[in-house]
Amino acid sequence: MKEKKTILIRLDKDEFERITALAQATVLSREEFIRQALRGTTIRASPPAEYVEILREMRRMGNNVHQLLIKARTLEFVDEIMLQETVDMIRHMDRVFTEAFV
Repeated sequence: MKEKKTILIRLDKDEFERITALAQATVLSREEFIRQALRGTTIRASPPAEYVEILREMRRMGNNVHQLLIKARTLEFVDEIMLQETVDMIRHMDRVFTEAFV
């Protein structure tokens, strides 16, 4: 285990409030926020409360479209390329949302 060192730093009120506000916008403590910032980690704000529901709905839609694609192949009546492109777009949106908020 690495030896821990302590640094005492004095901030004015505005600096302290800014660091506190930035940390509160994430899931990190103020101290962990500072550590992550020093490491150069990209720190993202916590996702909005609606994020989980939006993601769940997008995945549900993707699953529904995928089921339609399977049925369309079986019955041979839908433009498979167009339907597959739609599935791919939904999956891409899922990845973009996940990367943006996680």
